[in-house]
Amino acid sequence: MKTLTKELQDAITPEIALNLLKEGNHRFMNNLKANRNLLEQANETSDGQHPFAIILSCIDSRTSAELIFDQGLGDIFSEIRLRHEI
Repeated sequence: MKTLTKELQDAITPEIALNLLKEGNHRFMNNLKANRNLLEQANETSDGQHPFAIILSCIDSRTSAELIFDQGLGDIFSEIRLRHEI
């Protein structure tokens, strides 16, 4: 999967973003993963990231939003709050 650029991010509508998250969650629930080169994504996002979604969640050490929605580095912005902060 490609690392998101500003141009790709601008082309993602709310409907597409929701569909990307649903598809990623479906892969997660079926123990599948998209094929990604995480080292390449880390290098490609070193100068900036262009996430297509923000996920607000509470702290849970068992997983992260990137895993649950099968997204790559820089694809989503994860905001984690303690339960008493929400």
